[in-house]
Amino acid sequence: MRLLILGCGDIGTRVGRALTDVGWTVAGARRAPEKLPELFTRLEIDMTQAETYSALGECQPDYVLVTPTPQSFDAIGYRSGFFQAAQHLGAQRWLKRCRRVVWVSSTRVYREAAGGWVDEHSALHTQEAQAVSMVSAEACVRRSATASIIRPAGVYGNPEGMLVRNVLSGRGSAPGSPFGNRIHRDDLSKLIVHCLLRDSEGDWVPPTIVASDGDATPTYDIERWLAKQWGVSLVEDASSGRIRANRRCRSRLFKKLGFELTYPTWREGYAQVVSAHQSLN
Repeated sequence: MRLLILGCGDIGTRVGRALTDVGWTVAGARRAPEKLPELFTRLEIDMTQAETYSALGECQPDYVLVTPTPQSFDAIGYRSGFFQAAQHLGAQRWLKRCRRVVWVSSTRVYREAAGGWVDEHSALHTQEAQAVSMVSAEACVRRSATASIIRPAGVYGNPEGMLVRNVLSGRGSAPGSPFGNRIHRDDLSKLIVHCLLRDSEGDWVPPTIVASDGDATPTYDIERWLAKQWGVSLVEDASSGRIRANRRCRSRLFKKLGFELTYPTWREGYAQVVSAHQSLN
């Protein structure tokens, strides 16, 4: 099988490595292709520029994985990074020959903001501009190809990530912070691989998957747990992070897919982060 990964960063690279291990041919496309593994066919693309897509058809991909990112964190950046990128991809004639597109979106598309649970069938956001751009991108991809949209919660697992940096610098959230949702980057990449392999074997893959571990512990509690591991005292800092939506995310499909999380809660996941951080220092 041939896989083309657009916007091939950390998650895409993990997926590509796993699939080359089982005999797939992988092409990765990004603005800086020299950062990709040599075992990939390395291609240059600016996903906001339509003219850079046409040559990708020469890869003759059976599958396309897209991991888009906002160009900036304002409404314009999300529209460019998500919706316009989806439009450019959808306009490619070679896309029709692909068996499936896997598009990585976000649980930010959900409307819920009062602490309730959301899953694959929950109402979507129609007010916030950034969420609307992501919802519009999903719809565009679905119109253009057979697609599975994966909506991850907050992706963590980088031993040098923002939350870790904040804790190590002594900054923390205020008590009573909203529910948080997350998935370890190892589990997100394994879920994508799992879905691609299932589809290649003719097994069912759903059109939408929430990628979350289902443990919606507030960030405040996780920060205090990490601080204890490192013997750090935290001071409340209102500027330590952006305001987060108050929702609890879960997938009802993991069991049906035969997929199991390596890190079913943040406790196992952040224990791995602590260990990885210590090995770097």
